[in-house]
Amino acid sequence: MKIHPTAVVSPAARIASDVEIGPYSIVEPGVVIGSGCRLAGYVVIKEGTALGSENQVFEGAVLGGLPQHVAMPPRSGSLVIGSRNTIREQATIHRAMEEGNTTRLGDGCLLMVGAHVAHDCQVGSQVIITNNVLLGGHVEIQDRACLGGASVVHQFCRVGRLAMVGGHARVVQDVPPFVLTDGDSGMLVGLNRVGLRRAGYDRREVAQLKAAYQLIYRRGLAFREMLAALEAEFSAGPAAEFAAYFRGGNRRGFVQERRQPPRATIRLHREGETPEEKEKKRVAG
Repeated sequence: MKIHPTAVVSPAARIASDVEIGPYSIVEPGVVIGSGCRLAGYVVIKEGTALGSENQVFEGAVLGGLPQHVAMPPRSGSLVIGSRNTIREQATIHRAMEEGNTTRLGDGCLLMVGAHVAHDCQVGSQVIITNNVLLGGHVEIQDRACLGGASVVHQFCRVGRLAMVGGHARVVQDVPPFVLTDGDSGMLVGLNRVGLRRAGYDRREVAQLKAAYQLIYRRGLAFREMLAALEAEFSAGPAAEFAAYFRGGNRRGFVQERRQPPRATIRLHREGETPEEKEKKRVAG
């Protein structure tokens, strides 16, 4: 174990023998830090926090802080972080509000500089949360989702598996799996094709997802009709996840597709033709 002499580490913390803790870091009582973790300088790990193995935590990150809430209970919950995560500078993750509840971060995630994960969030594995992203309380981010810089996710919203949220987006409803949202409007603009390709989806699977997407957003079906059609036409393969997601319940509804305006035709006058000449031609027939 390599602990810098300026670090403040509680003897009541449980720390694996090969952990490294940098200068001026603080580890509070009851913290659990697994094998192979590396804490840089000025990192704070608060009580009620458990880290798995091989996590890297960079300067100024605070893990397990109290929830930001006007009605704090006498005793708060916990924070559980999986393995092989990278948590960059000034990132913050808060523990759950109520005792017995848990904020969770899965395995292999990347939280970039200034990212914030609020109380009771459930973040899956291999999720990318880029710079200055803010997750409100009770948000669920499913596996391999990616949130663009400075995007904000409202409390109790979900972001589906392999979805991509554009930078600066304001997510105020659930984002289905496999889709791409526009950063300006926060609305859907198609499938997350880059993410699907990187995840190893082949052309047949992408074509199936495209067909399901068109069923959901282009056929004009009522919600219950859309669910029934999804289950009838896509009972297997990756597209089967859509119906399960929509049936998973939500508090705020689902993000809608951004519709492009109809194509406009710009009419130009012939060179040398004045509006008066054009009107004469029209009258003359």
